[in-house]
Amino acid sequence: MPTTKKKYNLPKGYSLLEATLKTKEFLKNPVTFIAKSMAHFGSTEYTAILGYNSKVILTKNPNFISYVLKDNNRNYEKSDFVSGRARDFLGNGLVFNNGADWLKQRRLIQPAFHRQKLKGLYGIVIQTIKEFLKTAPTGEVDVFPLVNELSFNVLINSLFDLSFSPEIKAELSQLLIDIQAFLVKDVNHPFGRLLYPFTGTERTIVKKSARLRAILLDIINDRKASTKEYCDVLDMLLNSRYEDTGEPMSEDRLIDELLVLVFAGHETTGTSLSWQLYLLANNPDVKSKLMASFEDMTIENCLNNEYFKATINEGMRLYPAAWVTERIALADDEFGDYSYPKGTLVVPFFYGLHRDENLWENATAFQPERFLKDGTLIRSKQFFPFGAGPRMCIGNHFALAEMHFFLYAFLKEFKLEATDQVPEMTPLLTLRPDKILLRISRLERRII
Repeated sequence: MPTTKKKYNLPKGYSLLEATLKTKEFLKNPVTFIAKSMAHFGSTEYTAILGYNSKVILTKNPNFISYVLKDNNRNYEKSDFVSGRARDFLGNGLVFNNGADWLKQRRLIQPAFHRQKLKGLYGIVIQTIKEFLKTAPTGEVDVFPLVNELSFNVLINSLFDLSFSPEIKAELSQLLIDIQAFLVKDVNHPFGRLLYPFTGTERTIVKKSARLRAILLDIINDRKASTKEYCDVLDMLLNSRYEDTGEPMSEDRLIDELLVLVFAGHETTGTSLSWQLYLLANNPDVKSKLMASFEDMTIENCLNNEYFKATINEGMRLYPAAWVTERIALADDEFGDYSYPKGTLVVPFFYGLHRDENLWENATAFQPERFLKDGTLIRSKQFFPFGAGPRMCIGNHFALAEMHFFLYAFLKEFKLEATDQVPEMTPLLTLRPDKILLRISRLERRII
């Protein structure tokens, strides 16, 4: 008997031809394109057909996002469309891993990022920030590269409590920048891969990836040979053991995980902090209220400041560093009135969700009070600054602590003012600004 082809009810969207014709517009600014497309189809989601049996559903529906990331997460994993290529150059760390192997690694590494464990790193983070701010430039400054460099230093010092030569630190940073730039271009222009054998582009990145791993291996070997006691993430990971075997990670797996932590950690935090400074400079009332809340509060206990927490949340709502993510369905599934086949890529559009006028009053306004009730921070089911579910960012507590410590120290040391420049969003792997020009001057009376 002939089989009947199963029918699905996907959201309205673009046909293969329409999606192909709109590729250039999408690549020019995917954030704007996705937002316009949702408005065009009058829905919180739409479908794009990208090829034979290749379907993508983009959504800003918080319930749909929760369903995919949390409620039915077992039916979804990271797709090879993005993660597969990243694994080729950055290894099979947590961000790119899937299935039982991902779960095994997550269980092994998670204890190192428990809040109590992280408190041991706070001294390193605070000292790195204070040292960095001593030589911070003043005048009209593009704060994005500045804060990105600081975030890299914080992460490197916290991962490896070592004294790196400026040359090695600069090389590490540049290698990561080069690999990320390649991955963004590679994923957005997959047909360009046909030219790699002639241009040598991929061979160059493979060599840079090998160099990156060699640097980390040298660090690991030096640590294993040392008799000194350390309090850093590398030490925690070296001392971690698998539950079933009692064995530590192999060197290759350890390098994979360290690469992911460096790759995913420094730019997301640096990007978020850059947008936070922009928002504070352009909203002096919020900045004044925040600074007033610092009275009689030290940098060590600023993590307990509820208005501070709400301010950072509001900044991440408006400019989520992870502006989008993706999951691929492992089996046919349905949500609400929609049904879709195995292999469908579901793309949560956090930027659109966080600015949805139907969910947020005065959605584009910078209003930290929306995250407070009776002076206490409240949770929102439509706010996903670090993802959700089992794959929520493992370093979320560390990132929040770093943001608190930096903003506290910066505002205590510097006067911050806006300029006429309006940043352009550059949505790559994170929601980068092209630049953020602010006026910065040192306060006469330093308080920290």
